[in-house]
Amino acid sequence: MELKPHDLLEIKGVEDLICNSNIPEWVETALTNAPYVVVRRARAPVGLVAVGVRGSMRNERFAAFLPANQIVSRITPEQLALGKKWRNYSKEIFHYLERVSKLMNNHSLMWGPGGSIGFELASGKETVKATSDIDIIIRFSEGFTTQLARDIKAGLEIIPVHVDVQVEMLEGAFSLSEYVVSEGKSILIRTMDGPILKKFDILSSC
Repeated sequence: MELKPHDLLEIKGVEDLICNSNIPEWVETALTNAPYVVVRRARAPVGLVAVGVRGSMRNERFAAFLPANQIVSRITPEQLALGKKWRNYSKEIFHYLERVSKLMNNHSLMWGPGGSIGFELASGKETVKATSDIDIIIRFSEGFTTQLARDIKAGLEIIPVHVDVQVEMLEGAFSLSEYVVSEGKSILIRTMDGPILKKFDILSSC
């Protein structure tokens, strides 16, 4: 099983987590309510996966490791995009996600929702708030030019909620907004070993 950052993993419970510090009480509460963790962009020892737990508050984030053999199921952002479960939700933000979906599909992009909106779609537990953004992950390909990125950004800007887009590739991830204005300049890429600056013309697709 090839795991990537933003994948959501269903686990049995807090007892599956491995960490070097005491586990806060809110972590057990969060996992009892929704037993899902998200794959982090970090290196892990052999047989383990770097994961994060999200709580009900923005500042409730907990980093840990998970034995790969304890994964119950895996849900990717792409699977969430294909499932289109947001059509069953009444919250306004999910209606906006439908507009995002049409834009992405019109450009034949491999994409999916992440963040709180992805978590709610995967877990079925209420996570999205009135102040939530729409977080989107796009898989980079050779055809993803700065012009295409500008077209995507222009389409997203007419949606009345902030849409944050991360473009994922083999080496790491970069911001769509930064890529749009890069014009061959170095951009910030978040990698397994931390952030680096690199020119786009020598990046690799995922």
